[in-house]
Amino acid sequence: METYFIRHTWGVSVDDKTRKRMWRERRVFIHFPWDKTRNQHSDSRSKNPEDYEVGNKRALSALQRLATEGGYVCAHYSEQDKWLMGFVPPKSKVRLFRGRWRPEVPRPKGHNGIAIIKTIRLQKACLVSPHDYASLQSAQPRQGTIMRWPSVGDLVAAIVRKERRQVTFDRLGASDQEVMCAEFLRLGKMRQDILPKLVCLLRDVGRTMKDLDVLGIASDGKRIMAQVTYDPLETSGAREKLEILKKYQSNRGVHLLLFCDSKKRSRIGGVSVFPIREVYERFCRTPVGKLWRKQFST
Repeated sequence: METYFIRHTWGVSVDDKTRKRMWRERRVFIHFPWDKTRNQHSDSRSKNPEDYEVGNKRALSALQRLATEGGYVCAHYSEQDKWLMGFVPPKSKVRLFRGRWRPEVPRPKGHNGIAIIKTIRLQKACLVSPHDYASLQSAQPRQGTIMRWPSVGDLVAAIVRKERRQVTFDRLGASDQEVMCAEFLRLGKMRQDILPKLVCLLRDVGRTMKDLDVLGIASDGKRIMAQVTYDPLETSGAREKLEILKKYQSNRGVHLLLFCDSKKRSRIGGVSVFPIREVYERFCRTPVGKLWRKQFST
């Protein structure tokens, strides 16, 4: 089943009492009061995504999909120190809940002040400190109310099921793979000019760059520009990343690297292609890699 991240920011229009009840009952929710009818005397009770404008439609569609198909959830209430996690069984229903608008939030004249919330109650709910799972903190989506969260793999599911999660390559999320490749480059374990040694990062790994997953400086003073993907080299996803890297090949002072699920090392159009599974196997045999793998387990 898929994992979803849900963000409950402090600035939403429901009052503190309503939010506290949602938290106490281990619920996730959205509050979109206006549908396409433009009636602003009371909140919309419609649970049909087609009745809402694009942004709200997308979020409500995701909530309905979670209810119908089931899934694992990590929810962040901005006023809470811990994250709420739980499970939604397939064929669940999105329910309507009557709360109150936050008094200081302006609402249209004549509105009754009742907040109609669309909500799902989590099962097997638990509270988790994000500090205990650094990979979750770093991979947290930056925008949106509710969204699928494939980059964390099955970590949330393992936490909810209270399973000990032994790290394997296939269980790594996208952000985990990016960090692994950057740290492997930092160790400089592949000599003979196969891979450069990373001595300094110039940007956060993965999350802040459009075209690159790793941007840093190598021991020879050249820049390292790398893309990381789980996809096999033959797939469109890996080929797209390869084409992105080729845009930088006119710059002689750069190492262009693509880590992907290739069968062997190769060089294509000025880009060094390296098997990402080999990175995992070699990195996990190093002292640093062993520590990394141990901290990753739950």
